[in-house]
Amino acid sequence: MQSTDTSLSVYRHAGEIVMRRVGREALLVPVRNRVGDLDSIFTLNETAIVVWESLDGNTPMDAVVDRICRDYDVDRDRAAADAEEIVRSLLETGLLERVGNNVMLSREDGEASQDAVD
Repeated sequence: MQSTDTSLSVYRHAGEIVMRRVGREALLVPVRNRVGDLDSIFTLNETAIVVWESLDGNTPMDAVVDRICRDYDVDRDRAAADAEEIVRSLLETGLLERVGNNVMLSREDGEASQDAVD
C-alpha cells in the first residue's frame, strides 16, 4: 500500500518539455535554449502518459493513482507501485520536480482548505 507521504506528494514538469504522441506511446523532449534536446528524449507508455498528464503541480499522487485505477481497472497497490516507478524515473532524468505535499489545512472560518505545502 502507498505510504501517506507518497500519496500526498505533488509533482510538476521540470522546465519546458514537449510531449508528442506516437501511436500508443509518447515522447518527452526537453527544450533548452528554444531547441529540443534530442539526446534527452524519454519514451512514455500509456500508463506513464496518464501519470505525466496528471502531474500538474497541484494534483497529489493519490489522485493520480485513483485515475490509473479508474482508467485501467487495476487494483490500487499495483497502480500505486506503477505510478511511483514512473515518477522515480522522471525525477532521475530531471523531467519532473517535487513541489510538496497536498494537505488539508483548517481555515479560521472552520472550512477545510487544500494547499500544497513542503
